[in-house]
Amino acid sequence: MNISRTQERYWSTPSAVTSAVAWDQFEILYPTIRGFLLSQFEAHSMPQDAIEYFTRCLDYNTFTGKYKTGLLVVEAAEAFKGRRLDDSEYQKAAILGWMVVFLHSYFSVSDGIVNQVTTSHGKLSWHHVDGVGSNALNDVLLLEGAVYQLAREHFRKEPYYVDLLELLHETRHPSFFRNPVSHTYQFPIDSQRAATIYKSAIYSFYLPMALSMIICGFPVEKASPTDLNYYDFVLDILLPLGEYAQIQTEYFESRSGNLPKTRSWCYDLVRSAGSPEQFATLESHFGKENTTSQLHVRSVFAEAGIDARYSQYAEDAYTRIGALIDALPELRNPGGDAVLGRAIFRTLLEDLHSRTD
Repeated sequence: MNISRTQERYWSTPSAVTSAVAWDQFEILYPTIRGFLLSQFEAHSMPQDAIEYFTRCLDYNTFTGKYKTGLLVVEAAEAFKGRRLDDSEYQKAAILGWMVVFLHSYFSVSDGIVNQVTTSHGKLSWHHVDGVGSNALNDVLLLEGAVYQLAREHFRKEPYYVDLLELLHETRHPSFFRNPVSHTYQFPIDSQRAATIYKSAIYSFYLPMALSMIICGFPVEKASPTDLNYYDFVLDILLPLGEYAQIQTEYFESRSGNLPKTRSWCYDLVRSAGSPEQFATLESHFGKENTTSQLHVRSVFAEAGIDARYSQYAEDAYTRIGALIDALPELRNPGGDAVLGRAIFRTLLEDLHSRTD
């Protein structure tokens, strides 16, 4: 599977975080990636209607709000190397980025089924689309399988292939999130919400960053007890950054009326700091999709001063995470051709802090 950066553009909506050029370069790889995955179907003599359905599944679920997370693999690799990637390096980083995109699609579809979400990212959840229904249970396996098909096709001859597979397996296994407070960073919330935020931090920030570190030559295993653990340095920054990102998303969703059925940061604030009457109203209407219930929920959030509380939280988080970034030592990989520097983390923080919706 040969990938070129100059293929015909397929589909593009430039990110607010990333330049349109970088977005397009990443996005135009999709037709070739999709073609490779479909060729695996064809190689097993799957019927045409099954191939067309899988195509529809890929197209519908791949372009989500998590799309920019895949591009983070490329951006991090360029930041670590301090230069533009050559074609071979770019292909590796971009393929890993697309693997992250497919993994996010897998989680999005499965979470939509479990939480019985009707809409996601401004469109119907996959299991609510005409002709899908319970087939979505099988589709999550197809989306996950795409990740490992791409890994085998492009990385099985690389010395770090096992490291990539172990990282992918570990970050999607439930045991990885069973005790999120075991690490240095302590989430200032209860364990149920901590697990949700921890997963978001791992999937959206740590996974793409760690994948980039692997291909940039930062060893996963320590050769001796005195060696540095590069990945712990990164995790100590990305856990609170991921918490900030998740809480920010939940806050903006509450303002837009796109209220989740599951608990949120705003919900927890009303539960812990609101009046009994406010929480009773919230409990009666939270998670219901009718207009009346949404108006009641937004009214409770306004009465509880959610806007002011979020503004204070955001400023505190920005200061706290900024201090962690400033304290990060500039660490070179053993080969000396990549540096685990502060710039990419500072960019992530500034982009997050400047978000307005």
